[in-house]
Amino acid sequence: MQIKWIEDFLTLTDARAFSRAAERRNVSQPTFSRHIQALEDWLGVELIDRRSQGVHLTAAGRIFRGFAADILRRTYDMRTVLRGQSPGNIDTVRFSVAHTLSLTFFPRWLGQLKEALGNVVARVGAVNVPEGASALIEGATDLVIAYHHPQLPMLLDPVRFPYISLATDRMLPLSAPREDGRPRYKLPGRAEAAVPFLAYSSGTYLGHVVEMILLGANERCHFDRSFDTHMSEALKAMVLEGHGLGWLPESCVGREMAEGRLVAAGPAQWSCPLEVRLHRAADNSNPMVDRIWTLLSAPSGN
Repeated sequence: MQIKWIEDFLTLTDARAFSRAAERRNVSQPTFSRHIQALEDWLGVELIDRRSQGVHLTAAGRIFRGFAADILRRTYDMRTVLRGQSPGNIDTVRFSVAHTLSLTFFPRWLGQLKEALGNVVARVGAVNVPEGASALIEGATDLVIAYHHPQLPMLLDPVRFPYISLATDRMLPLSAPREDGRPRYKLPGRAEAAVPFLAYSSGTYLGHVVEMILLGANERCHFDRSFDTHMSEALKAMVLEGHGLGWLPESCVGREMAEGRLVAAGPAQWSCPLEVRLHRAADNSNPMVDRIWTLLSAPSGN
């Protein structure tokens, strides 16, 4: 996914016409339309109702609009924090960070790193886990931050590509609450009343985690798969709006759970611990990478 697709989508919701939006974005209308279609394909949902005249958002489009504005603000904020010195500076470190962690874990962690080491010029790419592993093997990145579970390991030689454990997390089944505080949707569901299931797209790491949980639960779930997406934040928005049940990392829903806007949709058997790991190549000669590794390898570094 490209940030400009989100920018195009928000421009379209404001301009209310493809032609005007394309003009504002200084691209041709066919190119603009392809960007919107690419965003829809990536999310796995239709954002624009093309059966009506003019520009009208679908239900998913209305939900995504709020999310899109928030993600752009956070992305711009992070870029402002990370920019400073030129990419060729000796303190520059190339990070490849799993999509969800790039929004929830990484900004705070990088702030702590800068407090300890001074200015760290970070070039950050949000990736899926296989992309991160490939980038590390090919020397296209210095450090990879990704989730780990023993049954779903990143396939890297631990001698050539050592790691440090940074944090722990949990995948939790969540639902919007009823008025009495109980979950609107609850596992495992019933045959006569299937639970609307908000899923991760096929091939995503968190999607594999959810499948692992379901296979290990020893209890059949009654689901009606009604939504899927690559993005945990998009899935969270759907759960918050009461569209169904979905699994999310605890780190990205702490505030919503504390406020009672999200509640657990099942007992512990439906959850799963995750580890956040930092990987490097052992032969990486970047001095700042060595400083980061030394800091985090110390007893107080974790």
